Amino acid sequence: MRGKLLFITGGLVGYVLGARAGRKRYDQIAAAANDLWNAKPVQRRVTEVRDAALELVGDVPVTLYNAGKKAVTQAVAKKKKNKTAAAQTSTTSAKADAAAPATTASTTTSRTAAAKPKATEKPTPTAKAKPAADDAQ
Repeated sequence: MRGKLLFITGGLVGYVLGARAGRKRYDQIAAAANDLWNAKPVQRRVTEVRDAALELVGDVPVTLYNAGKKAVTQAVAKKKKNKTAAAQTSTTSAKADAAAPATTASTTTSRTAAAKPKATEKPTPTAKAKPAADDAQ
């Protein structure tokens, strides 16, 4: 029975989508489908199926919500914990860098100085060329 119903439904959908009868026929088919869907016996069955599905599902949505909330809370807490640990590690490494020999600092400084252009070098302004219109006069 289910296979026949699906076959008929597929045939109707194919007819509606592929019909060359024009807009008038499409509107007739859409109105008939709307009337069928809104018929009391159909809506009664829809309500029965919805109620049966809700009974079968039960508290699954609430359980899923609570599990998701717990997972997000744990992830946020873990991220905060890692962030705090990283801040403490960087503070410790900054103290260790301050205690390092001066040669390390000068090497780092020379590398960064070589990568940056010197501040004393400024581009010289070039003289602007006269417009060609002055030559024509």
